[in-house]
Amino acid sequence: AAPSDGPPPVRAWADKDPAAAVRLAAAREAVTGLAEHYVLPVENLLAPDSLRRLCWAPPVPEPDEEQVAAFLAGAGARPWQVELTARTISEALRKAAAQAAVPAELADNG
Repeated sequence: AAPSDGPPPVRAWADKDPAAAVRLAAAREAVTGLAEHYVLPVENLLAPDSLRRLCWAPPVPEPDEEQVAAFLAGAGARPWQVELTARTISEALRKAAAQAAVPAELADNG
C-alpha cells in the first residue's frame, strides 16, 4: 500500500499529538451540532477527511474564520459547506487551543 499523505489514524492522535486530538474532538462536536441543526448527515455537511486534516495540521494554532474557510476550500469543500461550517469550526479550534494552554500555564507556574 502506498503511504498516506494524510494524518495518522485518529486512534493514534492522543499519543502522537494530544492537542490535535483535543482540536478534533471539539471540531467534531461543533460540526455534529451544525448537522443536527440543518438536519443533514455530518459527512454531507463536511467531509470527515477535511476536518481531520484541518485539526491535525491547522494553518495557524488558532485559525480565524477566513483561515478555516480557505483551508476547507483548498481541501475540496463546496462553497455552501464552507459557508455553513467555517465560523463554528474556527470557534471550536480557538476554544480547544485555549483549553490546551491552561494545563501548560499551570505547569509553568508550578
